[in-house]
Amino acid sequence: MLKKILSPKTCADCKICCKFDCTDTWELPVISDETAARVKELRPDTEFIRNGNELTFKSPKLHGDELFQCPALAEKGCELKAEDKPFDCKIWPFRIMRDENENIVITVSELCIGMKNFSDDYLRKFLIEENLDTLIFDYAASYPSHIKSMQKGYKPILKKI
Repeated sequence: MLKKILSPKTCADCKICCKFDCTDTWELPVISDETAARVKELRPDTEFIRNGNELTFKSPKLHGDELFQCPALAEKGCELKAEDKPFDCKIWPFRIMRDENENIVITVSELCIGMKNFSDDYLRKFLIEENLDTLIFDYAASYPSHIKSMQKGYKPILKKI
C-alpha cells in the first residue's frame, strides 16, 4: 500500500514498527480473529486480549528498555501474507487518531526513518492521490477500535472533513 514512498528494504532494515517498549504497547495492532488464527499457526504460544470486536496481542509487563516483538515478525520481516496483515500494519507509519477536538485525523509517526524525507504537504498529497485518505477514513468509520488517541511523536497530516 505504501511501497511508492517506503521501500520494503527500508522497512526490513528498520522494523521499529514491529517492536514495542513499555511506552508504546498502545500501538499494538488491532487484529481480526482470522489474523489471530494465522499468527497462532506461526507462533502457537501467542496470547491475545479483546479490543472491541477484535483482538490485539497480549504483551508481558515491560520495564525500561525491554521490548515486545510482534509474534509475526521474523528475521526477514513479517511472516503474514499481505491479505492477513492487520490494517494498522498496512498503513504504518500512518495512524488513525482522534485529536483534542475529537476530529478523526491521519497522522504520521515521527519515528519512521523512511518518512523523514517527505514534507507534510507531500504526504498529504500522496494520501489523497492514492485514495488512501478515503480508504483510511472509511476503515475508521467501520472499525472505531482502530482509532487511537492523539499521542506525542505523531503529527497530523489530514483531518476528516
